[in-house]
Amino acid sequence: MRGPEILARTMSVATTRGKKSGAWQYHSQSDNHSKVACWTILFDLLVECDVLREQARRGAIAFGINHVMVGPINKTLDLVLTLVPPSRPAARRATFSDLVARYGIRLDEDDDRILRGLPVVEEDSAQDVSEVAVALEAKACMTKHTASIPRLHAEILATGYLAKRAAPRCISVSYTLVNGAPTFRSPGQKGTINRHRQPEAARRVVQMLGTAVPLAREVGAFGYDVVGVSVLDCRNDGSDVVVRSDAPAPSTSDHFHYERMIRSICAEYRSRFPTRA
Repeated sequence: MRGPEILARTMSVATTRGKKSGAWQYHSQSDNHSKVACWTILFDLLVECDVLREQARRGAIAFGINHVMVGPINKTLDLVLTLVPPSRPAARRATFSDLVARYGIRLDEDDDRILRGLPVVEEDSAQDVSEVAVALEAKACMTKHTASIPRLHAEILATGYLAKRAAPRCISVSYTLVNGAPTFRSPGQKGTINRHRQPEAARRVVQMLGTAVPLAREVGAFGYDVVGVSVLDCRNDGSDVVVRSDAPAPSTSDHFHYERMIRSICAEYRSRFPTRA
């Protein structure tokens, strides 16, 4: 699957985050990495999942990035796939392909060729009212790994609960980027170099994500249906961002391995939303 490599290639190019910020590959006060990660996940889903691809060809599904799910407490989700109601009026909407330029996504020739062969998928507008079929929250743990674990865990739990309250039938997904690099240049500390005890620092976060994020098949209604983790080496110093496949990254036998996440989302979708006119 191509998503993580596209994400790493895009993150390798430093970008500015506002008028007063310098150029950074990652900045905690920007959600650009999250938007790109969500785009790459949808890219892999459209390539790998036949039922999603077929429904996209019929115009039966749409997507949203930073989409507000309306519920007892409204919650902005990083990525949603929605079911397009038959009565939706035609309108000018952005498409999945349009976001390549919007987010500065770096595609190679093969990525671009594959993208051109995918069906057009429209982005939900703020005025569209649609059922959410897939609700994905993307998080990142790039430095201060051990100290970040309680907050990261609490945020993941809260999002999964609110997503299921808002759309009980949706497929809830937690996806997290974990930094496996030994150093990290922190934009929030005027470029201070944080040093990490690797691979132990990343391993502890990955272990928490693999064991402490509740799964619906084990705890019932408010657990996550699918969990995924990618480990990147991101020093945030201008050097290339690299996807890790060795430890502490999940192995292919782990339920939260990236490719298993994509295939699990597809399997859940096929089971819950098999046909769309």
